[in-house]
Amino acid sequence: MTRPCTSWPERYYEETDPEKRRLLLEQAMTAGEGDAAENEVRRRLWELRYTRPRRNAPLADRYIALWLALDHWRKSGLAPRQVRAAQKELEELAGLLRPEGGADLVPPLVHSELVHAVRLYLSTCLQSNYGTMLMGLMRMSDEQLVGKAAKEVAEVTCLVPRWAGMDETFAPLAPAAQEAFALVFPGKDEVLEQALARCGQAGE
Repeated sequence: MTRPCTSWPERYYEETDPEKRRLLLEQAMTAGEGDAAENEVRRRLWELRYTRPRRNAPLADRYIALWLALDHWRKSGLAPRQVRAAQKELEELAGLLRPEGGADLVPPLVHSELVHAVRLYLSTCLQSNYGTMLMGLMRMSDEQLVGKAAKEVAEVTCLVPRWAGMDETFAPLAPAAQEAFALVFPGKDEVLEQALARCGQAGE
């Protein structure tokens, strides 16, 4: 039996390929699917999120680049002497979280885009060496993998922004990352809650 087509905009947020997402969005706008104002914001966010670093290069995902930048500073040890350098780098990317215009529509659609990006990142981690130990020679147990991902989500969204003095700037990232984590690791919310609690204690 043929499965029914996913409705709009769900199919847009299920697609991971940037060019296919653009095509889906263009088709929806041409056909008048969904709210026109929302689709226009989606178009702006697509252009903000994806960039081509050089001619003929694959599209780069700036939301995932933002996550990786935060993760870089997490892994660097969060030393006080690094704060100014981190702030300078992160401020250049902070505009991705609060693009101008359409105040009523932008925040929820940015949230949806962030959920999509973090979900894509975490799903990709499951298919890579992320879940290995001893230089890739051994695979983590499912429990260890969930714990590692929860620790990263908590520290990237809570610990690093607090260390950099940019809690308010990166506030939109935390709820989106938590939603994405629940989608990738269903039924493991408690593991993330524990990791977030430990980050909260670390900041006291």
